[in-house]
Amino acid sequence: MLIKTKLCPPVRTIMRRYAARKLIAGGSCGSAQSRARRKKLLESRQSVLADEEVELWKSATVDLMSDEEDGVVCGVSGWIVRLPSFRRPDLSELCVKLQSRLEATPKYRATHSRRLHNGPASERTPPVTYNPEEANGQFTEL
Repeated sequence: MLIKTKLCPPVRTIMRRYAARKLIAGGSCGSAQSRARRKKLLESRQSVLADEEVELWKSATVDLMSDEEDGVVCGVSGWIVRLPSFRRPDLSELCVKLQSRLEATPKYRATHSRRLHNGPASERTPPVTYNPEEANGQFTEL
């Protein structure tokens, strides 16, 4: 026996609402989600900084963190990592060191998806608010 209630709309209605939200968002939802991921990445890497790395890390911003996208490589699911093309090489090296420190901690490994592989460089453009005088050397010249 099927009982209809107002509390649980039919699946078609839910799917229609979801599709409408995606159309209204026009892709901005995906970029907001990516920015939130990059923000979490910045904060988690900051937690494992050594004293001598603090000065270089001051130039790091959310916009300089890697893009991480859900993906599958060789049947294993996790994050596909894409570095921003405009990030300085020394800051990239520091990010690699900090990420390896994070992945060495069991708590981080248990609560985060696996970083599978570095994809091609991100096609993201440098931030619109970029001011070379205030950048403190955080970007590479393209």
